[in-house]
Amino acid sequence: MKSDKAEFWEESYKNGIVGWNLKSATPTFVDLLDHKLLKDKKTLLVLGCGYGYDAIAAAKFGFDVTANDFSETAIKFAKDLARKESVKINFLLDDLFSIDENQKFDIVYDYVTYCAVNPQRRKEYADKVASLINKNGIFAIILFPIEDRIGGPPFAVDVDEVEKLFGARLELVLSTDKIKTINPRKGRELLQIYRKIK
Repeated sequence: MKSDKAEFWEESYKNGIVGWNLKSATPTFVDLLDHKLLKDKKTLLVLGCGYGYDAIAAAKFGFDVTANDFSETAIKFAKDLARKESVKINFLLDDLFSIDENQKFDIVYDYVTYCAVNPQRRKEYADKVASLINKNGIFAIILFPIEDRIGGPPFAVDVDEVEKLFGARLELVLSTDKIKTINPRKGRELLQIYRKIK
């Protein structure tokens, strides 16, 4: 499937076909950085970081941030922006499925990465995420697009499927649609936070 290939995402970024790009940090994520569930957490992994806005917001907030993406163009932009913003971020240009599982993070964060993953690999993705989290660590995901349709990416997100996949290895501790979002995405987003208890 095309979305499994780095070339697909690299071409998207090179040609400016990046409809998921908000051109700023995600409002819900900015609010989340100060959430009580993230207190005393230090290391944070941003999966599918794109242009790096969320990663930079987290670094400015004081987290030790690692940011991953498939696209060389996206990572270059994010590195340049991080330099301009005077923040230190460890960037990983790699398929997220190849991230070394010896690396562990207090927080793993996803916005519009789950919906870009080939639906046939969603269980593999959930297992990968769980493997990267420290005990008592957090997985925060903003689910989008929650709708019933075919095709993608972005591929439609089913909340029950998400809870089954991630709930197999993590404990759901928060699920809310009371979040800041942009008008075109209202009613199609949900913030969930899971905790790794084993």
